[in-house]
Amino acid sequence: MTATPESATPESGTVHRSEESGEDSHETAPRHRPRGRRRRGHWIIAAVLVAAAGGGVYYATADAGSPSVAGSDKPTRHTDKVTRQTLINSKQVDGTLGFKGSTSVLGRLAGTVTGLPGIGSTVSRGERLYGVDGEPVVLLYGKSPAYREMKSGDKGEDVRQLEENLQALGYGGFTADSEFTDLTAQAVKRWQKALGLPQTGKVADGRVVFASGALRIGAHKAPVGSDVRPGGPVLTGTSSKRQVHVDLDIGDRSLVKKDDTTTVTLPDGKTVRGTITSVGTTVKKTPGENGAADKSTIGVDVELDGDVADITEAPVTVGIQSERKENVLTVPITALLALREGGYGVEVIGADGKGTVSAVKLGMFANGRVEVSGGGLTAGTTVGVAA
Repeated sequence: MTATPESATPESGTVHRSEESGEDSHETAPRHRPRGRRRRGHWIIAAVLVAAAGGGVYYATADAGSPSVAGSDKPTRHTDKVTRQTLINSKQVDGTLGFKGSTSVLGRLAGTVTGLPGIGSTVSRGERLYGVDGEPVVLLYGKSPAYREMKSGDKGEDVRQLEENLQALGYGGFTADSEFTDLTAQAVKRWQKALGLPQTGKVADGRVVFASGALRIGAHKAPVGSDVRPGGPVLTGTSSKRQVHVDLDIGDRSLVKKDDTTTVTLPDGKTVRGTITSVGTTVKKTPGENGAADKSTIGVDVELDGDVADITEAPVTVGIQSERKENVLTVPITALLALREGGYGVEVIGADGKGTVSAVKLGMFANGRVEVSGGGLTAGTTVGVAA
């Protein structure tokens, strides 16, 4: 989130003191307007700094020693360090928390549905996905679908996936490749025995369902007791990985790319890091309301890296990177001084504790810090800051 102060007032050089202090609220400070183009919001810090100790305004002249404080003869001695780092500003967009992917499980074994997992439950490798005529249909992991009976002599990607799953479940004794051998058949028989199935050494068409990972059950399409035919829907599911979907305004397309990191704010205020896994290429148009222009968006998916507890679906806020500066020198915003001759400076604290004001050029603002250059600054230099 951008750290540019929200309460900036570039139109006024007036410092408003707290009403609780009982002091005047109309001290006029010089208007030190920056040369060149400046980002909105810098004024409250870059134009004047209010000292916490005396409530005065810091004014300084470059190379003139410690800055004077209006109404006080005490120079500041709160300090911080110049750092070299990457600055990132974020833009907040709306998103919806859910689960990654969507899978429709179609039946391939004809019969009666005799068992279904609970909605919201998760089925993992080797577990019963649903039951037909009292026998299990088992979930295995793989990208290619199961589409035939698998038996000795068969070759293909489906065979390789089957063999890899059998080994992962502890049924080995063969080489996991793309060929179904007699050794594979022996492992299949041991697996069938554990499932309570006839030990044929063959995997019937429809006995297994391949998915990319564990499935979280979203809905039942064929209730228990109903007949299912090959190609008929049985249930729908998603992966167990948490994901946020964003309908991003097409004007912000340049701000996102695959593998970028984001920050997601949940309804309870907790933040979770995320990674952009896909950026859509199809533009969706939504009619504007009350005469407003149509809205054009693309879909962006963000996979979450952290835990979101038991929240299954909710509106969230996603911080996407809007500006980035790498390997720049930065100081806290509260280190900035308005120079009497114009521009900005910082108070550099030497090893002897003495301060010297050096003029600097400002760059990007982010997260309470500002990019600076000039003034002979290096990483690790000590600078004065407002309390």
